[in-house]
Amino acid sequence: MKRYNRAIFAVLMVAGVGVSNVFGVGSDQSDLAQLVNTARQNDALAVEDLIRRSLDLREKIIPFMGEAETSIKAHQGALPSTLSVKIAKSIHEADAVRTSLFPYALRYRNALYRTDASLGDRDRIESIMISMAAALTLYDNAHFMEEHFHDKSELRSKLNEAYPEYGVDENFYKDSLMRANALTYRSTMLDAIRFFEDNRQTIARYIAQGDPSIRYLYDYIEHSPMRVTLGGDNAFKEIADQVSVLLTRTAGLPLSTVEKLKFNFSKVLGNTMGMVRWRSGKLREDKAFLADFSAQLKPGDVLLEKTPFALTDKTIPGHFGHAALYIGTYEQIRDLGALNEPFVKRHLDEIKKGKVILEALREGVVLNSVEHFMNIDDVAVLRPSRLSSDEIRSSLDLALSNYGKKYDFDFNVNTTETIVCSELVYVAYPQIDFMTKKVLTSFTISPDDIAKMASGSSDAPLELTFFAHDGKKVYAKGENEEGEKLYQTLVGIDKKYR
Repeated sequence: MKRYNRAIFAVLMVAGVGVSNVFGVGSDQSDLAQLVNTARQNDALAVEDLIRRSLDLREKIIPFMGEAETSIKAHQGALPSTLSVKIAKSIHEADAVRTSLFPYALRYRNALYRTDASLGDRDRIESIMISMAAALTLYDNAHFMEEHFHDKSELRSKLNEAYPEYGVDENFYKDSLMRANALTYRSTMLDAIRFFEDNRQTIARYIAQGDPSIRYLYDYIEHSPMRVTLGGDNAFKEIADQVSVLLTRTAGLPLSTVEKLKFNFSKVLGNTMGMVRWRSGKLREDKAFLADFSAQLKPGDVLLEKTPFALTDKTIPGHFGHAALYIGTYEQIRDLGALNEPFVKRHLDEIKKGKVILEALREGVVLNSVEHFMNIDDVAVLRPSRLSSDEIRSSLDLALSNYGKKYDFDFNVNTTETIVCSELVYVAYPQIDFMTKKVLTSFTISPDDIAKMASGSSDAPLELTFFAHDGKKVYAKGENEEGEKLYQTLVGIDKKYR
């Protein structure tokens, strides 16, 4: 995406935040609240209907599998046309359900991360309930399919075929699994589960007094197979027990008496996951390596790292789990002529103290020392070697303009007020045409997406200049060709990229 497209998306998203702007400045607040509440109730009913349709489709799969196996066997391995028609019609219906669920899974997701007082507790809980139920239904549908079709190659092939006569594109089965396992949804789902764990009693009280559709969504969440897999089982059991009691005991309880919700769950979850490490990095406190590594670095270098001993690393697709930018020492910045760049100038005191790496962590965008960064097993240094000194100076300043921003739990490169680690590299180098991935309405970029830009070809925008793997240096520019090949293999660079 081009830079102006990014800006347009950001402006549109910011403009859509204020609901009152949509209805006009002079709108009566009570009327506005009623409109919003009615819209949310309609959404809850719509998701309830989609869940019921999903359950109906799942019920049809088991007898269909028996019919399909018998029919294929009777036709010596061929799929009779009647079976193909049934599959096409079922995919058409399943695709319609999937397409309808996606917007609801996204619509209220930001309620998890808003801490402002303008969103009341009841509104927040019901909003989260709608999106969480829709997201879990997508998970459950996809994994129910996977469970029943993973060892049926003929039927899987049919599920991936296009059926233009029914308006169905190819790769329905493949896309369903890929989207259900997308990092952004798993991360948000874990945050949602932590939200419920942290606010059990409050949620139970609101559910007890909520509309029937909201209670139905809660009941589905409680019994969702994927919800149990992702964790929080005990928390939901306790909520369920509370709801059964509260339905009869608290019908007249004013909602204003319920304790306030806690909203620090996202940061707590991220920091908790980050603290789950079963050992230290193999490059930590290796002074000889640190000296060699530091000598290789130049301002503007992109750093990619891997921490296979950390829980957070297990949630990131691909080899590398984190990206950062090397800003440079005071002397390097001086020699580059960047001391008077506006945002560089603001942070010279920290840089003089050795905080020379800019990275987006769960606590936000911060500067850290090389020593702090090196609690890792793998590190790669990628250099935008085709850019001029003027462009590097500009990128350093642009990168540091993001200092202090909050972490982007949606992993969306189109948001400018929050930022994730790989997005920091993306925004710092508008001169590089990074490839983003579209996940529904969001665009994201992973550390491995950046890694692939150092493909080794003559026109690659990034150049691999240093690589350490499993605690050992395996490549430096001009040395050990096998080390570069290992890098390309680990990040999935095939010949078409070279």
